[in-house]
Amino acid sequence: MRRIYKWIAFALAFLLFLILGSETVPLADRAVVMGIGIDKIENGYKVTAQIIMPTDSESKSAGYIVLSGDGESVSEALMSVSIEAGRQLSMSHCNAVVLGFELIQHDAVNALDYMVRNAYLSENALIVAAANTAEEVLNAKPAFAEMSSLYLQTMLTKYGYYSIRSGRNIKDFLVSHNTRSQGNWLSLTTVTETAGEVGGEQSAEEPEFIFSFDDTAVFKGGDYVTKLDERGTRGINYVEKHIKEGSIVAVCDGKIYTYFIENIKTQKKFSDDYSAAFSTRATLILKEIQSDDGTTSTANSIDSERNPGIKAAVAKVIADDIRYAYEESKKFGVDIFGLGEGFYGATGKNFDPVGYFDRAVLEIEVKVDFV
Repeated sequence: MRRIYKWIAFALAFLLFLILGSETVPLADRAVVMGIGIDKIENGYKVTAQIIMPTDSESKSAGYIVLSGDGESVSEALMSVSIEAGRQLSMSHCNAVVLGFELIQHDAVNALDYMVRNAYLSENALIVAAANTAEEVLNAKPAFAEMSSLYLQTMLTKYGYYSIRSGRNIKDFLVSHNTRSQGNWLSLTTVTETAGEVGGEQSAEEPEFIFSFDDTAVFKGGDYVTKLDERGTRGINYVEKHIKEGSIVAVCDGKIYTYFIENIKTQKKFSDDYSAAFSTRATLILKEIQSDDGTTSTANSIDSERNPGIKAAVAKVIADDIRYAYEESKKFGVDIFGLGEGFYGATGKNFDPVGYFDRAVLEIEVKVDFV
């Protein structure tokens, strides 16, 4: 009988909570954040928010503004933005996070941890690093889109399978940070003002910018240590992502072969002797072949399968890019492909957490198919 009374009391308390305790903020009082940026400044932090501002119901429309606020902490900076907006910030639709270059030197993990735990930012939000400041990225109007936050999502999430774009979400970044190796990476975003009309009609009042995602920021223990160029970005993507678009150029018998990527995917295997075997499978479509004299043949006229050396040449290009990303990161003590986790699974209690990276042997096998 006592149990019944307990359940009745619990049900009544829950009902009261639903009626009285679940306060909601009207839409008109919210500033809906689409993209958020965090910069480290001299006296604390600068938070920049790209905000959709709801208007009255008669206009049926909403514009967006970009606001920035400073504070000794991320929390204070967020409050400054909220005060400037005159509304409570809502992170429910925020799917793009930009970390400024100064912030990623030491403070990226702490800032993200705060945003997820206290500002209710989704762990599934896209995250990128800025080559300069997050404020610059969010204030830059893309030449081919209206809002930079939506453009980032489109290029790095919808088209994240491209060979030189490294889209990641907050969850992936924080999980990698908490691995044994603590090797990590983010797309390093650069914005450059266009010299003329690119994405449409350009005015002096609203310059347009080209966004570049070719480079990758590499982290060790949560701190930025180095930058990989386009080749390193491709190497990481060949291993860590399922690539479905891009191009590969290889030279064989003095001719330059250009291929479209249809599919590239890598499987990893680890042994208890600290050897890692990466097996990469690539399916490519011939675009063109350029001869020594400069003449170009199309895919319809020449079948690259007839050249026995071309598969080896293409496989070497892919393997070299993977090796390049691995070796360049290793110079800074970064286990970019997370070999430590694989070796731990293979060796168990005999795993050497200190010396495994020096003992590690990476073998790369690439199989190429043409279609």
